[in-house]
Amino acid sequence: MQVAGQFIATIGWLGLGLIVSELLATLIYMAGQWLGSRLSGGRVVAVAGFRYQVIHFEGHWHWQRPLRRYPHLVVAPPTDPERFNYAALCFGGGLFSLLTVILSLVTVAQLKVSFNLWLMVAVIWIWVNTLKAAQLLPMMLHGRATAALDFKTARESPAAMTAAYVTLLTAATMVETGSVASLPVDAILMPQGGSKQNYLVIRQAWVTLQWGQQHGLALPDLLAGLDRLAPSFNTLPPQDLAIYLDATIYWNLMANHQTAQVLAWYRDTGIQRLLHRYAPLTQYKLQAVYAWRVDQQPEQALTLIAQGLKAAQRERDLTELEWLKDLQTQIQAKKA
Repeated sequence: MQVAGQFIATIGWLGLGLIVSELLATLIYMAGQWLGSRLSGGRVVAVAGFRYQVIHFEGHWHWQRPLRRYPHLVVAPPTDPERFNYAALCFGGGLFSLLTVILSLVTVAQLKVSFNLWLMVAVIWIWVNTLKAAQLLPMMLHGRATAALDFKTARESPAAMTAAYVTLLTAATMVETGSVASLPVDAILMPQGGSKQNYLVIRQAWVTLQWGQQHGLALPDLLAGLDRLAPSFNTLPPQDLAIYLDATIYWNLMANHQTAQVLAWYRDTGIQRLLHRYAPLTQYKLQAVYAWRVDQQPEQALTLIAQGLKAAQRERDLTELEWLKDLQTQIQAKKA
């Protein structure tokens, strides 16, 4: 029994060491991200943790519990694009974590500790920070490209680097205002020379569609833009793929284009898992429009919209609120 008790205690201390290591390593990584943003003239507009986040919305800081998040910072790039330093933004956190790993290895080597509990905790600490430096674990779990891949993709062409700037500006604008409608016209103009196989360029094309829709872009034009994005789906990180698939299915169903391809996408279990994992907020309107257009169940659709409105209000996503209210109005008008 004594041996079993010691084993359980050891496991408990190692588990505690893993949790503390993860929390401290995340703070160190974020500190590097913050310094990188400051060196490039940017400013932090959101600090997301494992379950909660703090955002700068409409001039004030707000505490928020979103549907799904991973630890990261949202940075508004400098207003002067000439000061934009994408390398500092991409690698600031990784360099801080790498420096932590080096200092930890030097410290362990200097102490010359024997193999015991504290050495195992030190190994866990070094291992966690190594994963942070390489960005392997969090990026793979959350379907996002690593900072190294983002930087490599941005370096492919001037158009890709412009797209990297615009997508960062868009993310910050979404946090601060809840929509992309306030983006300047210069930000949504697509530069020449961008490859449709470059996911940063595809992200900017999606921003252009969002901006156009919020400024009166007709539904046929929106569908044509989504159709042009569709051939590039297989080049996208899962997070992006979920967003574009959701939009493609939703707007086709809104237009009552119930093609075999659109219905097959919606019913595919793999796509459903992808959408549920990476775009949980948009699931309400997608399920609602399917219940309305395909299943002919407007009451169920209105129930789903009511749930989506609560979730969108909690996350302060004005774009999603606008789309849900528009769908609600159309369903109610058809019922009247």
